[in-house]
Amino acid sequence: MARVQRAAGLGIVPALTLALAAGGMSPALAQPAAPTETAATGARTAAPDERALALARDIVRIAYPEDKRRAMFFGTVDAMTSQMRGATMARFNNDPAAKAIMDRNLDRFIAASKPIIDRHIPDFMDAYAQGYAREFSVAELEQVLNFMKTPVGQQFLLRSTAIIGDPAFVAANQAYLRDLQPEMDRLRDQLTRELMEHFVKHPPKATTGY
Repeated sequence: MARVQRAAGLGIVPALTLALAAGGMSPALAQPAAPTETAATGARTAAPDERALALARDIVRIAYPEDKRRAMFFGTVDAMTSQMRGATMARFNNDPAAKAIMDRNLDRFIAASKPIIDRHIPDFMDAYAQGYAREFSVAELEQVLNFMKTPVGQQFLLRSTAIIGDPAFVAANQAYLRDLQPEMDRLRDQLTRELMEHFVKHPPKATTGY
């Protein structure tokens, strides 16, 4: 039953992960747990059971109604962006011009990223369904689907993405981002230094594969 309850709460996870990845805000939270056993890895690459996949697609269809998907994804991105600003932009409070530049460029990035997110939403929907079908049994998925067909189940999932705007989540996430920022700065500086040293010896080549 615990796995079924966890499945019912998965509505917030994909959208939150997408916001983190798309905004580049909290990479540590966006890292998926890697399988540690060969058997687990094989289970995640095997074709999902057809019955399980059909159930999972029904779950995704209810969890992310087609006419509400964009608003759910974009609302999460906007909420996470706002929290990131509040936690990391304080360093520019004594330099309004620099803060305006940062805000302007973040706005540009988010505006540019949303059409890209929009194009990929159908792929994410199918990927979620395949993942659920591999992660949960037919019996578990049937229980989840039955719950989601109830008014409470539908509201639970539709409103779950709003949790990231709850004051408790905002406070916890901003505290995390404030603690994360010095480490991100250190890693950025280290990466820049190592890349510059590398490219002095090995000039960059034309990029391929895109």
